[in-house]
Amino acid sequence: MANTTDNACKFLESLQRFDLSMLLRHCLASVEQLETALDWFSDLEDEAIIVRAPNPIAEALRSLSQQDRKRIAEAILSAQQASRQHEDIRVETLDAPNATGAAALLSELLIHRAMMIDVATGGARIQDVDDYYRAREVRIRQAIPEGVTYDNPHVDLWAWYRHWSAELPQYKDRRFYVRQLFGAAIEAIAKRSSLPSEPREATGWERVDRALSKARTQLETASAEEDWQAIGLLCREVIISLAQAVYDPTIHESLDGVRPSETDANRMLEAYIAHVFPGASNKEVRAHHRASLALALNLQHRRTATRQLAALCVEATASTTAVVSIIARASPDQ
Repeated sequence: MANTTDNACKFLESLQRFDLSMLLRHCLASVEQLETALDWFSDLEDEAIIVRAPNPIAEALRSLSQQDRKRIAEAILSAQQASRQHEDIRVETLDAPNATGAAALLSELLIHRAMMIDVATGGARIQDVDDYYRAREVRIRQAIPEGVTYDNPHVDLWAWYRHWSAELPQYKDRRFYVRQLFGAAIEAIAKRSSLPSEPREATGWERVDRALSKARTQLETASAEEDWQAIGLLCREVIISLAQAVYDPTIHESLDGVRPSETDANRMLEAYIAHVFPGASNKEVRAHHRASLALALNLQHRRTATRQLAALCVEATASTTAVVSIIARASPDQ
């Protein structure tokens, strides 16, 4: 299923449909045979494209236009054989934690857009859905990052009603207005691999903080395998700079007796942690930084590097710097 989803996302990105690709990247997609009761004696098997997604992505997928759902079906069929062409997808909600970050914000924007169109074109009644709209509007405004334009002037659906009643007499005009209103924000968020997370406390080591900030910034704009590999290199440099910041060869003896080179982050951090953080948790803490370094090296040299792996690498590296920073602040050697 993972390959099906990855290939389907590449298909959508080749069509510049980064919005649909971002949604699908967090889903499990497959072509499946479903049994439908026919009569008392036999069952009829039917084929369907199943997309399983966490909320709010599942809700966003259901809110898409028929044409967009058909495009997702085409993308999935480009990666998996089926007995016939499909015009639609079947969305099922995963029993999993809600999606977060850029995918969640994109989903909220799509749901918001669909709701505004729906109430203005003979769909749901405003009084039935306005509470959901107002709550979602607050969440969107809180989550929109700097540099992304979101100029929705309608604080509730009654305000939207007054506007369309006065200015947009035809359904087609209302649809066009709403799509234009959300277009810039949806496009900007869809092209981001992640949203800026709450910044961790700076370590105070300038080279470490600067390189980690650069890795996060590069993650925002990366779009190809080479870009994601470069993030792996940056993360490796962060860990090397971190090791150089805390390691003192006159105090910290390597575990195997080999003097670390200036770029041997693994030995330097092992020696440092063993000296300043002895005890039962020493092994687990050392395993933490080793795993982060291994992930960075894997990403750096992986010719099939992905956005997801790059994001994991940045977060793992940030976690390692935070752990070492906590230990350093409590150590009398620092």
